[in-house]
Amino acid sequence: MDPGILHRAFLFGAAGLCLFLGLVLGAPALLAFALAVLLLTALARGTARRRLSRLHAYRRLAPGAFEDEEVRVEIALENRGRGPVSLVELTDSFGAALAERKAFLDALPLRPGRRHRMAYRTACTRLWGVYTVGPLTVSVSDPLGLFSPRRVLPDIQPFDLFPRVHPVGGLERLGARASFVPSDPTAARAGQSAAYFGVRDFRAGDDVRRIHWPATARHHHPMVKEFELDLTPYFTLFLDLERSQRAGTGRKSTLEYVVRTGASLLASAARRGDTVQLFAEGRAPTVVPPGRGELHLACALDRLIRVRQDGVLPLVDLVRREEAALPRASTVALLTATLFIDTGRLAEVFAFLRARRIRPVLVAVDMDSFLPVTRSARPRDAVEAQAEELRGLARAHDALIAVFGDEHDLPAELARPDWLEAA
Repeated sequence: MDPGILHRAFLFGAAGLCLFLGLVLGAPALLAFALAVLLLTALARGTARRRLSRLHAYRRLAPGAFEDEEVRVEIALENRGRGPVSLVELTDSFGAALAERKAFLDALPLRPGRRHRMAYRTACTRLWGVYTVGPLTVSVSDPLGLFSPRRVLPDIQPFDLFPRVHPVGGLERLGARASFVPSDPTAARAGQSAAYFGVRDFRAGDDVRRIHWPATARHHHPMVKEFELDLTPYFTLFLDLERSQRAGTGRKSTLEYVVRTGASLLASAARRGDTVQLFAEGRAPTVVPPGRGELHLACALDRLIRVRQDGVLPLVDLVRREEAALPRASTVALLTATLFIDTGRLAEVFAFLRARRIRPVLVAVDMDSFLPVTRSARPRDAVEAQAEELRGLARAHDALIAVFGDEHDLPAELARPDWLEAA
């Protein structure tokens, strides 16, 4: 129990007793003492509330972190009043940690117009997802310690907790590579990339979607847009978010395996210098345009942890719909939540990718090994036969393949540097 409550109860009891005895016995001294005690408590209460109203606090921290990563949170406490304030208690809530409540005491006097900066460190011990930090609670006591009013500051910030990522071995051997050898000059030239280069006359075989209509109108004959030669490797990730592929719960679910594997693939490609892009189709489309660097990786992971398996578009249809966004001589990873993908259409996708010198990677999660959600699990002999058919299809099209199921410890599997080669 708060000691201030006991002190206030004692003082109010003493004041009440003195007031009663003063009235009964006609003792002015007792009446004066009772009134003095009541006045003192009123002044203490008013002083504490005035001090609290003049205190302001705000927080600064990174917008996201990875699982088990330590995060530093800075809090600035400012005194906008006319008198010093001491013994201020601050309480914060960090949703990405199991021990959410973070409380500390600023014992130093905070002078008027001054600011104290404090910080605490905490580990992100929860699973990936979107959490909140806040609100901040400020409490200050009067000089007698009788009252400790609290004020909740509506400083609530979203915080992205990304899955722990592991380097994926084998990506450096894939087709994602520069479009010309390093000995070539690096001046801008016509090619295929996301960077606009100019316009030229239409030639037989050009994609009509690249026609530049304003230039066509000016020149009175078809003109097409031309892009710079691609100087960096590309990596494209397609996610399967079909509602019918949901299975399992928590850490043992198809969504968990898809998101964790996708995060490792994106991080490995981005950190080796690839231009990374992401496509998924749930209830709403998820598209991360091409980009490079840690900031772009954070953007891609931010979109990844928000996906849900609530779509209806098959993965192969998604790939064919976005085929114009796939540069030649790049890498495309298909991350499916089921082994029972249409192998005929998948073979067509593989053939299309190989025709463009794109190296495909197929990562399949065996939904039938998880707790059934949308349908009953298939017989294991049928599942194993389907897995072998996918492996044969991948070998025939020079694609890498990995198969994960409920029996696999996914973090341990992803930590193996050769899981794409050995699968």
